[in-house]
Amino acid sequence: MSRSLRRRLEPALVKQIAAEYESGATTPSLCETYGLSKTGILRLLREEAVALRRRPLARDQVEVARKLYEHGHPIAAIAARLDTSYNNVRQRLIKEGVQLRPRGGSYR
Repeated sequence: MSRSLRRRLEPALVKQIAAEYESGATTPSLCETYGLSKTGILRLLREEAVALRRRPLARDQVEVARKLYEHGHPIAAIAARLDTSYNNVRQRLIKEGVQLRPRGGSYR
């Protein structure tokens, strides 16, 4: 674990985070709960020898993401609604052939 994480987190808290993840908590929810970055959470879980899971979007979630995106919702908001990562939504939209808007939104 990085030195800054090691200084900030008690060993009991690290065990609690690992147990929550193993019980089904998502990395975005752990990030929000504990105020840690996704990179930090994943590093912590790897160092605790927790088996990481990939949770691809289900077909109905892909359709929801597509419709929301096409109606102007940002990817970050869609990811939060679907309780998944920004990158998971972004990659699925690309795979589905959705033309992505430029980052940062429209300022015109």
